[in-house]
Amino acid sequence: MRRQDALKLFGLNNLLIEADLRKIERAHDIDLGHRGAQDEPVDETYYPQFAERIRDEAARMAAHYRVFYCLENSIRDLIVERLEEEHGSDWWDKAAPEDVRKQAAANVKKEIKTGVTRRSDAPIDFTTFGELGEIIKSNWAIFGDTFRDITALEKILATLNTLRGPIAHCTALAEDEETRLRLTLRDWFRQME
Repeated sequence: MRRQDALKLFGLNNLLIEADLRKIERAHDIDLGHRGAQDEPVDETYYPQFAERIRDEAARMAAHYRVFYCLENSIRDLIVERLEEEHGSDWWDKAAPEDVRKQAAANVKKEIKTGVTRRSDAPIDFTTFGELGEIIKSNWAIFGDTFRDITALEKILATLNTLRGPIAHCTALAEDEETRLRLTLRDWFRQME
């Protein structure tokens, strides 16, 4: 395993441990020192007006969002790093599947038409989690030394993509699904050993 990949895995593992510590804090109503400024409400004007149940659920789900944010962006970084090494700076045109490139271009156009600040100049930042998996699979000759098995990787990515839905669309994960998320993330890291 490459040193940079090992460092990324270390960071993501720490996020999982932090999420577990926060769960213990909530379950036992104790503070183990992991409640920081990021747990504070963003806008004191409106935040207190939301029901306490919703605020508590948001705090619980925030940890899952942070893990997914790190996972998805670390996958993007891995893809860019490896494909740039192999194909150079124009790797996107050479190595990204055509349907992924087309969808990313459509997402760029759609975002431009809204008038909001464009999120990035990199087309990969306009891909979905599932499309990242397609890029890896279509370049398996390059990523085969990073992951153990393509079939296992496909299964893991499919599960993560399913679990991503509630997190990205502001609904709570059931307790079993929180467990499934932790186990699937462990499977992801195991694939990279």
